[in-house]
Amino acid sequence: MAFTTKLSTRYWLKTLIMAVVCLVLGLWGVWDYVVAIPEKEEAAKRAVVLKAVNAALNTEKGSTERSDASVLVNLSLEYSANEPVGEPVGGQMDLGNTAGWITSLELFQAALSSGDFELQAQSVTLINDGLNQYGSVTPPSKYDRPMQWAFILCIPFGFYYFWAYGKMSAKAKKYCLDDEGSLTTPEGVWTAEEITDIDMSRWIAPTGNARETWKAKAITNDGQRIVLDDYIFENMHLIIGSLAHRFYPEQWTPIAKRVKVEEFDSEDQQVEEE
Repeated sequence: MAFTTKLSTRYWLKTLIMAVVCLVLGLWGVWDYVVAIPEKEEAAKRAVVLKAVNAALNTEKGSTERSDASVLVNLSLEYSANEPVGEPVGGQMDLGNTAGWITSLELFQAALSSGDFELQAQSVTLINDGLNQYGSVTPPSKYDRPMQWAFILCIPFGFYYFWAYGKMSAKAKKYCLDDEGSLTTPEGVWTAEEITDIDMSRWIAPTGNARETWKAKAITNDGQRIVLDDYIFENMHLIIGSLAHRFYPEQWTPIAKRVKVEEFDSEDQQVEEE
């Protein structure tokens, strides 16, 4: 009976999970770096302006506080003017509404310089709206962006795991032991006569590297040692068992299990005692 292998569930499931996790972490890092952190920075800057203007409006016209707040508003206007304005998005104080923020800054400037009660009342309304959104925002630390690179760099690993999955899936289809005993592997094809032995020294060994106990090595007449890995390739134990049973029938079953000799040993011991 011919035996062929396929990629084991434990291997392809772990590989695909790792690929998805790496891509999700990487895309999360990109989102934070490109969108979340800039929005947090902008929100924190607006909160500083709003708090300064709010405090200044409670002082008399021409006060130092109003002058300082006016300078801060001018700087914010210059900065905002260099940003893409685009179509207004959301309310006047929303982050996506750059035009609304510029309009608010112009209103604050007029209220600070004129002392007009109506302008001040309108400014206070906008300030309260803005502080409700941004007043509790903590500015990003200097480590936030560098940290996101640790996540962004997961993206290549995600693609690597997908590549590894495809490569090993294709490789799994190449292992076959046909009815005549010929062994086909990615390394080549050998007839039954060309396979001279199989190394079972590490197969299901009770000690040592556990990962290696899933492997055996077919030995060919030209000295090659072909690794047969049952951890990665499902049904490889049937190929290993067939070869092991062929060379060592008293030690291995066709499904690569050790032959139980306890009963025979005990019977022999009883005969010797008699």
